[in-house]
Amino acid sequence: MGLFSDDSELIGIDIGATAIRLVQLKKKATSYSLVSFGEAPLPGNISQSDSKLDLEKIAKVIKDLCKSTGVGSKKVVTSLPSSVVFSTVIKMPPMNQGELAKAVQYQAEQNIPLKVDEVKIDWQVVRENPTSKELAVMVVAAPKNKVNRIMELFSLAEIDVMYLETSSIAVARSLSNSSDPLVMAIDFGGMSTELTIVENGVVTHVRSLPVAGFSLTRAISQGLGLDWDQAEQFKYKFGLSQDKLEGQIYRVMKPILYNLTDEISRSMKYYQDQYGGQVQKIILTGNSSRLQELVSFLKSVLGIEVVYGNAWRNVNYHADISDKLNQNSLEFACAVGLAMRGN
Repeated sequence: MGLFSDDSELIGIDIGATAIRLVQLKKKATSYSLVSFGEAPLPGNISQSDSKLDLEKIAKVIKDLCKSTGVGSKKVVTSLPSSVVFSTVIKMPPMNQGELAKAVQYQAEQNIPLKVDEVKIDWQVVRENPTSKELAVMVVAAPKNKVNRIMELFSLAEIDVMYLETSSIAVARSLSNSSDPLVMAIDFGGMSTELTIVENGVVTHVRSLPVAGFSLTRAISQGLGLDWDQAEQFKYKFGLSQDKLEGQIYRVMKPILYNLTDEISRSMKYYQDQYGGQVQKIILTGNSSRLQELVSFLKSVLGIEVVYGNAWRNVNYHADISDKLNQNSLEFACAVGLAMRGN
């Protein structure tokens, strides 16, 4: 699905639901330094459009963003949203790499609900049982038409894609490290919510949910008879407060939020049943996670520690821009993780 690069500076570009975000990092030894970053809004609802006209519009936004941020390289690491990628973890008996490659291909054909000739498959050993030596292998299948769309988009932008991966893995890379306990990163976006369980810096479980920020906006719009822009404003202004606007915003969002917490609990229980590990903390990111009182809501419903993630935690930067970076931390986790992946 991509190539490694020896370059010390690569660009991570995250194409989100409403904006494109860019980060350029420079790696020295084991540390990363910020070279440049920026974002640009996307017009309308075109981020996942396949039309040639919309691809050209997105490509122009990318080119303009590269120019405005002054990035010195045109070698990019980008991602596919986990919502369009099929991921599963399969258990395999101990075997060497050659045998494993053949076995994974066979198991992929049995476990992936897509035609094998229509997807690109990648895999990684994420766990080895210390006693039985049984292997847990994460298999990722990306539809070729989605991969080809990304490649066409960046070709229109006159940019080389050096590596392509799933957004959930990039987010986990920026928000966690090998010293962290078993955590779940929740990327609460506009069109989807991505759940990623990370153990000692290694992604071991990925799940994408169609419940996200736009679902909440739609519920407010329909429930209170507001247009979309008004509903968006009310969502962030009043959040989950039951004291503001007589709690009307909370009431119309409540069924969706409890559906979300049910799915989060289900994923944590599945992981515990399969591997015996219990998630110790939730790390929250994504623009929709700015919802007022969301952290306290999740804590009370799930009974687990919930914190906001810091996309820049593993990056060095000048102190005079720390306030600006902190203001944008929740939106840049994927772009930062992509830039780290390229090094």
